[in-house]
Amino acid sequence: MEHLNIVIAGAAGQGVQSAGEILGKTLLRLGYHIFITQDYQSRVRGGHNFMSVRFSGGPLAAPVRRADYLLALNEESVGLRLGDLGPEGLAFCLEADKGANTDPRLRVLPDSLGPEAARGEKFAAVKLVSMLFASLGFQPDILAGSVKKMFEGRLKPEALQANLDAVAAVSGFIGAKDVRPPAFKPAPAPDRMLISGNDAVALGMVAAGIGVYAGYPITPSTTILNALGTAGPKLGIAVEQAEDEIAALNLAIGASYAGARAACGSSGPGMSLMAEAIGLAGITETPVVIYDGQRASPSTGMATRTEQGDLLSLVNISHGEFPRAVISPATHEDSFYLAAEAFNIADAWQVPVFFANDLGQAGSESTVGEFDVSRVRIDRGLFAPEPAGPEMLARYAVTDSGVSPRAVPGLSKWLVSCDSHEHDEHGHLTDDPANRVAQHSKRMRKLAGLAASFPGPEIIDPGRPVCVIAWGSTVGPLLEAKLLLKEKGIDFSVAVFRYLYPLDKEKVREALKGFKRLVTLEQNYSGQLGKLLRMECGVETHAHLGKYDGRNLTVEDAVALLEAGLEGKI
Repeated sequence: MEHLNIVIAGAAGQGVQSAGEILGKTLLRLGYHIFITQDYQSRVRGGHNFMSVRFSGGPLAAPVRRADYLLALNEESVGLRLGDLGPEGLAFCLEADKGANTDPRLRVLPDSLGPEAARGEKFAAVKLVSMLFASLGFQPDILAGSVKKMFEGRLKPEALQANLDAVAAVSGFIGAKDVRPPAFKPAPAPDRMLISGNDAVALGMVAAGIGVYAGYPITPSTTILNALGTAGPKLGIAVEQAEDEIAALNLAIGASYAGARAACGSSGPGMSLMAEAIGLAGITETPVVIYDGQRASPSTGMATRTEQGDLLSLVNISHGEFPRAVISPATHEDSFYLAAEAFNIADAWQVPVFFANDLGQAGSESTVGEFDVSRVRIDRGLFAPEPAGPEMLARYAVTDSGVSPRAVPGLSKWLVSCDSHEHDEHGHLTDDPANRVAQHSKRMRKLAGLAASFPGPEIIDPGRPVCVIAWGSTVGPLLEAKLLLKEKGIDFSVAVFRYLYPLDKEKVREALKGFKRLVTLEQNYSGQLGKLLRMECGVETHAHLGKYDGRNLTVEDAVALLEAGLEGKI
């Protein structure tokens, strides 16, 4: 697909994110499709960070490594990022950041250009974006409008004016030979928006009627806490930054017990801390949604780097056996609709539901159409009919489905009891062996019903001898790589798994039968989905293609892995 990829690079605090935000919003106004990724270190100032802003006339769902333009906000970034710039690409920097570099692709902006009030590194971002816009053949007033809209009210009037003056002054610097309008046309759509994966999740939670969200700041889930914390008071949502992840999940479990739709969010280190509380949700059969933004692990790992290493942990987390569900979005649209569906799954089956995202998907931004709220169905599950007067509820009545009628204590005439110990059907502690078998079997029966309620994998281009299996943020790069490899004679089917646990054996086997070779593409070392397929469905995968360096999987990465892994196998 025809596209342009712009890399904005510099130290933390130099305006990389501001430049990316200006660029993204302006390209959106112009009618382009956009995909933005970030690469940043775990520090407030300094280091080396960059954003990739990819845009096209058609939908995009993956990052690429090769850059067409480089906006280098410091000298270090010139040296580090020129290697990814295409031979016909252009790099822009200020005169102070050129150093000894003599690369012919580098265009250097004199420090003296522009108003006196707009000199210094804090104006570097807006100046380099102005150079870029001039090179793309876009009118400077479009950029000036975006700068004004973004910073009006955030900057003092004189600082805002200095930025606008810088845009006007720099726009005329680019020579005619460097003006290169995109070869593709925009495709404007009135309902298109640019949204991050996590913001889409937050909106999905709102659409589902969430009442309580609790969390403790940790990358990459913090942006959900921020989004809901900002909008929550206006929407009647209670949002709590707890003292730690243990408190956050216990708070959400308590809120759910009291009748609210509740969720909490964290990442791998927080999930480890939550293990005991997850077991509490399991034995009390309390519906709760738990967001896991996966990152490089174990322990603190690499706090700002992505990975898909938590799948088997989520399937088994907390001691003992109890039912749970694990779902994962493959796109930004999925992030909205699956986040909303997670609450229905939790309520219908009275289980903890893990929403397994990864940092790459959570932090990337993509253009999507307006979400269709009419598609969001709210199902609160099985509630006991109100009695004539106060009466003890058989909260854990043994049923064929494993799901027992529930009631909200304090809002019902039912008297509701629960216990973290094994209990009888009224929620009273007991270690009677026959009751233990009845209650444990009841809970575990939910897994069969859950699996039967989930669709099998989505099969794209069936009928090929080889099928590549993926989930989460690997899907976008995989699908674009598939198009590129088909031109080289390498063709294969793709299986996209969104409902990861429990798995319906018959649906999975039916979807994957007929393929001579099954290959997993995951951002982990061991091929965890492949292991899960073998464990749960008896399906053997033949190879695993893994990437686990913490960086986003690009289209080029996917092409290289697939070419090497499928060579001679197609």
